[in-house]
Amino acid sequence: MLNNGYDWLLHGCHALSEVAVAYFPNYQYNCSAVKAFRRIIKEHAVLLNQLTEAGFTPHTTTLTPQQIAIIVRFWGTPALVYEMIKKNSYLAVPKMGKKI
Repeated sequence: MLNNGYDWLLHGCHALSEVAVAYFPNYQYNCSAVKAFRRIIKEHAVLLNQLTEAGFTPHTTTLTPQQIAIIVRFWGTPALVYEMIKKNSYLAVPKMGKKI
């Protein structure tokens, strides 16, 4: 489902993990991207409030089109975020290597 474009994001419901990985592709594990995604949402009161009004909870595993639209309105598309990271590498979360 994930490809170079993010048009898929704008159509239908999607697993929270898919959306998290789209926004945080530099994490080595999907669960790490999900934790970062949830943490950042929790840290932004207005975003959290709007998502909560749209039915988002700490246990949400599938995002509705309305919830995705709220995220895109706040953060932009993953492609935009990716371009910002390319221009400002300090925004990237480094990939972790294998532990020895």
